Amino acid sequence: LIGCAEAELKEFSPHYRRQYSVVFFSQVQDELEQQKEKIKQLLKQRGPPKAGEVLYEEQVLHFDYTRKWKERYMVVRANYCLECHDSFETFVKGVPPLHRLLPTGGTVLTTEEKYMDLVDQCFPEEFAPPTIGMPGQFPVYLRLPYRRDYYFCFRQEARQDAFLSILSDCIRHQNQDFLKKKTVDVQAFLKAVHLYRQEKGRYDSWNMLIGSDVRVDYSLVLLLTHIEYLYP
Repeated sequence: LIGCAEAELKEFSPHYRRQYSVVFFSQVQDELEQQKEKIKQLLKQRGPPKAGEVLYEEQVLHFDYTRKWKERYMVVRANYCLECHDSFETFVKGVPPLHRLLPTGGTVLTTEEKYMDLVDQCFPEEFAPPTIGMPGQFPVYLRLPYRRDYYFCFRQEARQDAFLSILSDCIRHQNQDFLKKKTVDVQAFLKAVHLYRQEKGRYDSWNMLIGSDVRVDYSLVLLLTHIEYLYP
């Protein structure tokens, strides 16, 4: 697999270099034309929150790698990354989180039936928690492409709703924020991916064109090394 991945990336690189030059000169031309017709407007807009600003924090039941439900202190900052802390105390003391979760491409479900329906379309998820012994009535299943899934649980519906809201924001921002950038490197990368897929005979829209360039590259390599049957 490593050899196949290296070969795909080596084959993809010339596409990116060519598109970088094209996009760079195109943007230079656009900037020159805009300067000729530019009308200065002073608009006061509220700036985005700082990356370190905390948007959500709550004690959450999390099904961790030991296959046990444990209370964890979940924190979401304005970088829209989920931080899983051991406790509120360790968070306050500035101890690094146990792990960080980027829910790029995630699908959120709240019932076992819908989750299993989605899983059955791909392949069984052996890590999934048993429904017997669920510590709360309000579960949250986070299905992630090419990665293991995550599971959370709440005893109050209101807390589940709050978590679902911030989790949806995280997924939306992680999916789209990078790709919305108008910088030369991002736009060149997107055009190169599009042309490279066409060269491989793939003209359909691709639902994995989400997240950062690293995440897209990861998905692209898996797709083109014939592993896409795991996640159709």
